[in-house]
Amino acid sequence: GINAEYGVRLFVDAAYSGTAEGITRDLFRDINKIAHVFKMTWLAEKCSEYFTEVADAIKTPSYEELLYSFEEAAHVFENLKTKDYLTVAIKKIEALKWKNQFIDKYLENADRLSTSKLDMVMELAGSEVSCVVQSLTNQLSEVLKVQGSNLPVYSEYLLDNLDLSLCFTSNLTLFNQLFEVLRKLPDEKIRWTFELMLKSSKKCEPAISDPAVIDSDTSTPPSRCNIIPNLYHDLDFNMTFDELLEWIFVSEDVTSPLLAIEAVLTWNRHIILVSKNRALLPSKDEISIVSAKITELIKERPGWSLLPTGLRRLYVLTLRFLERNGYSYSSTLIELSQFCSSRNEDCLFAVIEFLDTCTKPLTLLSKEAKLVFHFKHPSVTSCDLPGQCGFILKIVPSEAALWNLRLCTENEDYRNESVHFHEEIRAEKMHVFFSETFYNYFDLFSLSWLGSFGSADASYRRGEWEKVFTKASRFRILYCTA
Repeated sequence: GINAEYGVRLFVDAAYSGTAEGITRDLFRDINKIAHVFKMTWLAEKCSEYFTEVADAIKTPSYEELLYSFEEAAHVFENLKTKDYLTVAIKKIEALKWKNQFIDKYLENADRLSTSKLDMVMELAGSEVSCVVQSLTNQLSEVLKVQGSNLPVYSEYLLDNLDLSLCFTSNLTLFNQLFEVLRKLPDEKIRWTFELMLKSSKKCEPAISDPAVIDSDTSTPPSRCNIIPNLYHDLDFNMTFDELLEWIFVSEDVTSPLLAIEAVLTWNRHIILVSKNRALLPSKDEISIVSAKITELIKERPGWSLLPTGLRRLYVLTLRFLERNGYSYSSTLIELSQFCSSRNEDCLFAVIEFLDTCTKPLTLLSKEAKLVFHFKHPSVTSCDLPGQCGFILKIVPSEAALWNLRLCTENEDYRNESVHFHEEIRAEKMHVFFSETFYNYFDLFSLSWLGSFGSADASYRRGEWEKVFTKASRFRILYCTA
């Protein structure tokens, strides 16, 4: 075009004269490109100086002026793979204290932005991710008013790559508004939404198995995240038994001994109740090495420790194995005692029971409800509040049979309830599971690895899973008191 022709003419003049007079906004992009193609360092430096002068000349916030700098920086970033110009543009926007306004305006055309430009928006936001989240929340609340609307590609990209835990710690109200909007997504996006929330919660709270929970300085209270971290992890049920044990040793999702035990238990039950592919069942000899493998894992994984003494005589695992005839299967009981500490003084955990019994846990979790627990934290030495010490977990359900439990922390959550809440109670220190009364024991049923219940035949699978429960079954929580 005409600009390119003038750019080439200016480049030729500059090559002969050794000066770069005449660079304008219209010619800047072409001159800068030519300077880099022909590796004329001095001319590239002149272009950089010109760009900085243009940015410095912006004394008051003007979207058009800032947009020029940002778009030229984007062009350089996309084509020359350097962030030097982007740094100049970002510093100018920050100096004018106009970051929120610029991002909000720029994202009005987000559906036409490349991923590299979206990356630039996130770089401009830095730790102030709330300004991006606010724009996305406003846009999505309009888009999703139409039932069945899909999540825009740019929104999914930004949410997947933003550190939403920063939004949680700086603007909890906005964080909650975002996920309230995302609940309107079609069912096929429910799992993605939950994993996004889970990823954010893992960043904003230490895991229950993290030694920092015990060793960190408690003088500064950590930020609060109210999502129960162990619930609903996905598990590949196509793995063989040997592959499952190998996966447990390396998976980043297996963050505690109980999660490892529950993965074996859930995989085994899935083979019997859902896939019915008995060929995948381990032999009796293979089942016999489970205890040794998990004990070895507890010793090898940093920060892991034995389970509390309170689980020694109360909980068992029922595992099925294939008989030698290759057709029938039998059951064996593995007591948790072999994975538990033998010393009461070493116990930093408490087992807390849901007040009410339940025979259909997955059905209950598919509806909005509250689970009430009585529990007085060891650090609460005296309490004059009405009712009993405890807490409430609120069920956040969905049509796709995926759910999450949130710890209620606000006063209004406890109005007219039999329990009151103390700030010492923390969601990240909870591991929720379900148990069935089994003679003198409680048989453990995991809620951590329930990926299969999010499938198309989720209702059938829930029904199969719930057939075994008795009237005395109930939710329980393993709580780290350290």
